[in-house]
Amino acid sequence: MQILAQHGFNAGTRISQALEDGLIDGVIYGAKDIAPARLLEKCGEQAANHPASIRLFDPQYYASILAAEPGVRLGALDGDDAYPYFGARRRRDLEHEDRVRGDLEACLDYQRTLPVTAFIAPNIVVRRSLDSVEATIAKDFLRNAATVHGRLHDPRPLFATLAISTDALRDRIELQNFLQEVTELESPPNGFYLLIEHPDHDIPPSLEEPDILSRWMLVNRVLSLSGYEVINGFADVLAPYLGAAGAGVVATGWFNTLKVFSLKKFAPISGKARQPVPRYASARLLKTIRHTELESLRAEFPEILNGSATDSYYNEDEGSRPSTIGEALQNWDCLKQLTELVTSGNPEASINSILGALDQADETYAVIAASGISLRDRSNNEHIQVIRDELAAFRELAEI
Repeated sequence: MQILAQHGFNAGTRISQALEDGLIDGVIYGAKDIAPARLLEKCGEQAANHPASIRLFDPQYYASILAAEPGVRLGALDGDDAYPYFGARRRRDLEHEDRVRGDLEACLDYQRTLPVTAFIAPNIVVRRSLDSVEATIAKDFLRNAATVHGRLHDPRPLFATLAISTDALRDRIELQNFLQEVTELESPPNGFYLLIEHPDHDIPPSLEEPDILSRWMLVNRVLSLSGYEVINGFADVLAPYLGAAGAGVVATGWFNTLKVFSLKKFAPISGKARQPVPRYASARLLKTIRHTELESLRAEFPEILNGSATDSYYNEDEGSRPSTIGEALQNWDCLKQLTELVTSGNPEASINSILGALDQADETYAVIAASGISLRDRSNNEHIQVIRDELAAFRELAEI
């Protein structure tokens, strides 16, 4: 599996260092957090310094539906020097196929000017139901993307954005019917940029609630079996489970809003934002824990450490508190280790390997609990049974 950086605000040197250290295979630049001139500069530097790396641009067109709302945060998508393809859209505007084609042309034509390795076609988020007007609009974008791309006469491949809310995933029959239509497109793209959107006000650390991970996995399974490459944006620690289902590429960033996809990242800020507490990604626990929890556990339970070079960013002399750059590098490094659980093209072997890792994590948590140490909600073992249940649900859905 390949791991990409999900670019966002305050990138600093995180991405360049991760590329230099071989922790990531490329970048998905996010339009909101980088101005067009800066994007051209950074993407060009990446192409020159790491020519084999993957370079993609998420146009974040899905924010156009929100663009007219008061206080919306569009960043570089708005203003005098904004991206030329972006503008506010109402749903009824997009019910006209000529508008869909026009926006596809503008967006892909802009990307032609960038040193990207592939194009990402825009789309909206299907937020409520896969049998709805929103779903019809999304399918119009999918149906027209390859035709518009073909007119560019550019050999670089095309990935079509497929963005679905967790609410829309819950109806199994609607999902199966929708996927059948997607896999039967007359003019298909080369692959899909898959985003699963969390609509709640509070963005969770990862999508592990019932019925979501299994269906995210099913989408990967169906698309990969149909010959498409699937890039999973904002996947973070769910990477190995998606890989078991057929995903070849996953992406994640350094803030919560770059680890879980939500349109709330464009919403007005309510109140003062709190600084996140640094966390350590433990391959043994299949989860992240606070740096303070790492500090209290590492001497007695050294197995929770990954044993890789990025552990050095969590220096015991500094209370196991990493720099912001070190935290991001360690997280990408852990994902690389977790993807080793995946046997490419063999979901059964991959799931069995993951189940073994879950058993090992459960045992480690039990030993920690027996020592009298309690962990916070975001760090405890509640994810283990949820993931076991989701793997079983996926096996049933995919008939594995």
